[in-house]
Amino acid sequence: MDQYSVRRISQRLISDISLALQSVGNFGSVEIYIQKGSVSQITYRRIIKTLKSDRGAKVAQK
Repeated sequence: MDQYSVRRISQRLISDISLALQSVGNFGSVEIYIQKGSVSQITYRRIIKTLKSDRGAKVAQK
């Protein structure tokens, strides 16, 4: 059995996807590439924010 098949999801595939998700941190993305019914690549991107956004912060009342 192909442990990276998308038809029969193996524990190994779940584990690899879980590891990629955990590696992303607070901001990022995970891409899963599939060729001929099998996952051929799992790519993760971790984004590091350099400035804190003030969006969503409450406006100070006078």
